Amino acid sequence: MTAAALNPPSETRSKWIHRIIASLAALLLAALIYAVQRLPSADSLPDDHQLRASTIQTLALYNLRAGPVLQYDGALGAGLRVSVSTGGLTPETRQSLAALGAQLPNVKATHVQWQGRPAADGRITVRVGNARQSPEAGLMLQATGTGQTPEISLRAVQTGLTLEIDVASQNSAEGSSAEMKFGDSEIADPALAFVPVHIDVPPGEYVNFTFDNPQAEADASFRFGALLGTGGGATALSVGGAEVGRFAGTSSYPHLDRITESLCGAPPGKILFTHLTPRREDCRLGDDASDDNLFATKLDVKPDKLFLNLEGSGFTTANGHTQPAPLFSTITGNPVIAALMAALIAAVVRSLWRLWGSES
Repeated sequence: MTAAALNPPSETRSKWIHRIIASLAALLLAALIYAVQRLPSADSLPDDHQLRASTIQTLALYNLRAGPVLQYDGALGAGLRVSVSTGGLTPETRQSLAALGAQLPNVKATHVQWQGRPAADGRITVRVGNARQSPEAGLMLQATGTGQTPEISLRAVQTGLTLEIDVASQNSAEGSSAEMKFGDSEIADPALAFVPVHIDVPPGEYVNFTFDNPQAEADASFRFGALLGTGGGATALSVGGAEVGRFAGTSSYPHLDRITESLCGAPPGKILFTHLTPRREDCRLGDDASDDNLFATKLDVKPDKLFLNLEGSGFTTANGHTQPAPLFSTITGNPVIAALMAALIAAVVRSLWRLWGSES
């Protein structure tokens, strides 16, 4: 047997090497694309994305910055009852009520109820603030009314909430009225309608807003966060995450069970490599509002439902499954994956080019 038969020509070996390199690179590229398309990844939300919570469900917002989170503006002339499971009055409010002759119990916090009605051209405003930012802390909302008594409930989750109740009128405050209970103490002075009331709500406690009737609820508005500075009345609240489920736990540890849908704020293209669903620590806020990813923009309140509009980007999880993002979003959002794919494509093209060139 000749030497030429025992040793294939160098040209033949080169062709086989290029074929092997091209095949391996193509297989690796296909495997990478297959894996990336199935990994949980963040994507931009559609413009009309909305979370819905029925009467038996609760809507939760997590990782909120300390500061204003929600403002209620009642309909003109519509009354409102605000009930706090356990709350405390600020020193300024205690002084104002004492000036009206109120004999307040010497307790830090107890059951609080405020009820008022503005003049025909006036409205009641309630501002809700958040005391502390944490991935586990936030706010829960639920439509808790029945029949002709619509109601919405807010619960503090591992943070304190602040309430500021105010009655304002466009022209005259005549006709405005308010009354209040703090524990066993009752305040029914007509001047109470002119006194802004500040209430501190401890973690785990809840606040109920009870409306006169369904129409009063429909004509009221709930605004998130602060004005956007666009010259109009648009507002938005940066959130780390939002979810819909059934309330579970206790006042010391409120949480949701049977979660049907959740959103976790993240930049488009971010991938979860080590777990299949996002954790609380994955739902982060930026260093400032300009770096945030997920925003609550609108809350519609119905007697038996809540509708929350959200904008931005993040992980979307429905019934326990986190959706993957389109391949293009994943590539543009991950420079390392983009570079790896480019290298594999270049390896395939280079090997095929040399293979074709040698055959020609």
